Amino acid sequence: MNARPLICFLALCGTAAASEPPPLEHNPFSRPPSQVRTDDGRVETVLRPATELVVTATMVSSAERLAHIDGRVLREGDDIYGYRLLRIHEDRAIFERNGETETVLVKPEQDENDERDTRR
Repeated sequence: MNARPLICFLALCGTAAASEPPPLEHNPFSRPPSQVRTDDGRVETVLRPATELVVTATMVSSAERLAHIDGRVLREGDDIYGYRLLRIHEDRAIFERNGETETVLVKPEQDENDERDTRR
């Protein structure tokens, strides 16, 4: 049996396995940011704050704006985890921290007893 082809094959496989793959330019598992249109018509990128704030409900009336965030009811101007709640809309809340604004969309809580199929 000729060992030369086997040695060449192993040598090629060894160099291929030893070389480093190129670095990724982005996280393939991160979700792309979505965009929403603001009241004045601008398009704003929606980012998820590092603290993973969860806005489960908002109430907007002519008299008051409230948001249910991480189990607390907050008003515009209130602070939570270092973020200032700037503005409350029906479908989102806008926060500010370190001069940057971040928008979080409302994500309703799932009732554990709710038997409806939400996978549709």
